[in-house]
Amino acid sequence: MKKVSEESAKALLESLLDNPKYLCDPIGQEIKSVLEGSHKTYKYVLVTALLAKATNGDIDPLSLQAKDESEGAFDARSLCHHVVVPFERDFLPNSLGGSNEPFLNKPARYPRLTTENAVRKGHDMETLKSLISILSKMRSSLIARKYLSSAIYNMKSIAASVAEKYELPDIGMDDISGPQIILDFVYQVTESRFEGEICPLVVATIEHFYYGGSRIVVPHKVNESGSSSKEVGDIDIFDDKGKIVSSIEVKDKDFAKIDVEHAIKKFAHARLTKTLFIFGRAVMYDAEEVHEIASEYGRNGYFCSVVSVLDFVKIRLSSIQQSISLQDFSSTMLSYAKKINAKDDTIDWIKNCTIEFYL
Repeated sequence: MKKVSEESAKALLESLLDNPKYLCDPIGQEIKSVLEGSHKTYKYVLVTALLAKATNGDIDPLSLQAKDESEGAFDARSLCHHVVVPFERDFLPNSLGGSNEPFLNKPARYPRLTTENAVRKGHDMETLKSLISILSKMRSSLIARKYLSSAIYNMKSIAASVAEKYELPDIGMDDISGPQIILDFVYQVTESRFEGEICPLVVATIEHFYYGGSRIVVPHKVNESGSSSKEVGDIDIFDDKGKIVSSIEVKDKDFAKIDVEHAIKKFAHARLTKTLFIFGRAVMYDAEEVHEIASEYGRNGYFCSVVSVLDFVKIRLSSIQQSISLQDFSSTMLSYAKKINAKDDTIDWIKNCTIEFYL
């Protein structure tokens, strides 16, 4: 198995970031097509392979796993997870799709890229063939470096387009502010769940203003297990040294006491003694059973307050001294939506609810 220095690969990516060069030849256009396409896994495979070949000319860019029998086999998953994913997150958010661990997906689980790999017919198969065609032409590290630069150019363009998606349009009216405005907006925006994305975004935003910059509020992607060992709840809160100091579980669907117990066990494992379990507006649960299980753990030193999102927001707003404008609140919600790679419908709903307040 060939080795690819992760430090060298990271340095190479960052060196190409400031002034990438787009190549408009057939290969460059084919790379652009893959990166602007809909198959997320193959985007990561492509950039990882280009990076590996550009870093070490001896690797086989068609290889996906160390167990591949080719002479140039390498550990593509580790390179992607340790270098490509952090690079995308830190410099070009969501330009490849915002995945935590793309090589866990089935298209990347084969030893190497071949047309024999199981893939849906039609567009996905055409993307696979395109990927094989591109990487088969990467015969040296110099060639791979040139096309890696072209790929980063495409990624920068995609990232800029994604960033614009998360910005509020110019409303052209005076901003409005105050706790009642924010509460009324929360009441409206939480009318819809959007697969559980709205409530965590509201909670993360309220916590952002509540802590006023003294804590780092980190929401996690809904229904997707994270790879970080620091990840505890749906929203984790850290001090300026990166130590977790609080955690919040958010449920915008019916739940039972077992869900509360599971959350508290996670909090207890992280040694968090005061936490929150927040639920959405139209959620059903057995209040007596939930109180009973929360009380049991609370008496043993792990207090978890189970509270509705509207009650939580009311309590926080009564404690926040600064006046929060609606545009600041909505913009912050959208910035957190970007961090969790929220769905387009969620983003549009936040924007539409904001605009309606000014009409």
